[in-house]
Amino acid sequence: PAPQLASLKSNDAPALPGGVIFSIEEPGTASEAATAEALTATSVKGPMPSEAIGPETLRKAAAKGDPIAQYTVAICYIDGQGVSADPEAGAEWLERAARAGLAPAQYRLGTMYERGVGVTANIDTARSWYLAAAERGNVKAMHNLAVSVSGRAGSTPNYVLAAKWYQEAALRGLADSQFNLGILAEHGLGRSKDLAEAYKWYSLAAAQGDSEAQKRRTSVSSQLTSEMIVAIDEKVVNWKPKAVSPEANDVAEPTAWGAAPASASNQTPESTTLVSRAQTLLNKLGYDVGVPDGLAGNKTLAGVKRFQQRNGLAETGEITVELVSRLEALAG
Repeated sequence: PAPQLASLKSNDAPALPGGVIFSIEEPGTASEAATAEALTATSVKGPMPSEAIGPETLRKAAAKGDPIAQYTVAICYIDGQGVSADPEAGAEWLERAARAGLAPAQYRLGTMYERGVGVTANIDTARSWYLAAAERGNVKAMHNLAVSVSGRAGSTPNYVLAAKWYQEAALRGLADSQFNLGILAEHGLGRSKDLAEAYKWYSLAAAQGDSEAQKRRTSVSSQLTSEMIVAIDEKVVNWKPKAVSPEANDVAEPTAWGAAPASASNQTPESTTLVSRAQTLLNKLGYDVGVPDGLAGNKTLAGVKRFQQRNGLAETGEITVELVSRLEALAG
């Protein structure tokens, strides 16, 4: 039968007859998106940063309102690169870049508001920045937004909105979102209950080394026929993630600003090749370490540690032949 429009609230879903396939658009989503967009109206100029931050070209660009320069200055303050760590100053520079529409800055600022780092914690403000970044294609912002509406102490979960953004991130290869989307599909939260879909998303997350996803996949498989499993496994093997916007997920800093990682000068050609291969594989597995450049910077170090932590390895952050071999096995 042809689809029929109906008035339906999120919590009405369990009352629907079995076999009914539905989707729900929350009325508040459009207004929330407008609010998030209002945060990014114009670029914002700032004061001249400290000389310790970097070359004059970088500092002048930041003061004149260049969002990439402002983001770079913000990270220097947050991470204590060249200056003493100052999260409050970092947050101020991040907001300037975020208001200019730079998605990585919007995502990072959202995390600071969520955790209360450098700013007063405010989950609503965090969600607004996550939404602004997610709408521009930032994958981590999609995931964090979904997590933030999935239910906290004293709040009602919005599983419909969570399912929407988990799916957007999952389609772009983020393993954590694939696992969480599997949970929603398995239990019928925010969407129709669909064990075949749950099995698919668990399988994709498990292929990236998620041990918990592997357990859930095995559990769900007992409720599916062997024919269904074979068909889904074939789709999983041939599955390709959606293209990810580089501009929305990473900041490419001009080399003239001299922001090469401190460890770069210590790397040999052999180690550079090994690092570049590790970066490529980590990106393929959804760990988002930026453009493979062969330089073991902070983002690559964090990605390696996260991979090691999720796979029961010592969190050294060191890139070795053994590590790359393990990455190749999972990516293959």
